[in-house]
Amino acid sequence: MDLISAASVSNFAVTTAKRCLLVQHDFIRALLERAHVVAERALDGQPPSPDEIAGTITGIRSTVEVHLSFEENALQAILGADVPTRERRTAWFRKDHERQRDGLAILHREAMARPQLPMLAAKLAFVATWLLNEMAEEERTLSTSRD
Repeated sequence: MDLISAASVSNFAVTTAKRCLLVQHDFIRALLERAHVVAERALDGQPPSPDEIAGTITGIRSTVEVHLSFEENALQAILGADVPTRERRTAWFRKDHERQRDGLAILHREAMARPQLPMLAAKLAFVATWLLNEMAEEERTLSTSRD
């Protein structure tokens, strides 16, 4: 994610902003798929070290935080020039992002406080699936085709 920072995209063309968003989504998908493997192994009775699950949760949270900041900046370019529509849609995305941040913060606090908690693997699997679905919905909503 270092190459795709949370820098302002006010001068980006819509196409560039969408491409950057998709590159980030691809990176995050790979991260979430690896997290899902870690969680599934634990749920199948092959628990990784508590540090692995907690570290995976930390990695997801920090990566998604950077991505959400970038996406919030990119929305201005992606959503277009119709100010009332753009503001309404931006508010919707920000509320959705707040929900994602809150969910990840809660899980992260739990992982840091009790990394040995057996339910963390199930929660990690849920969060990975939830975020994958969220990204797919965002792509549909923003019409970010992979052309």
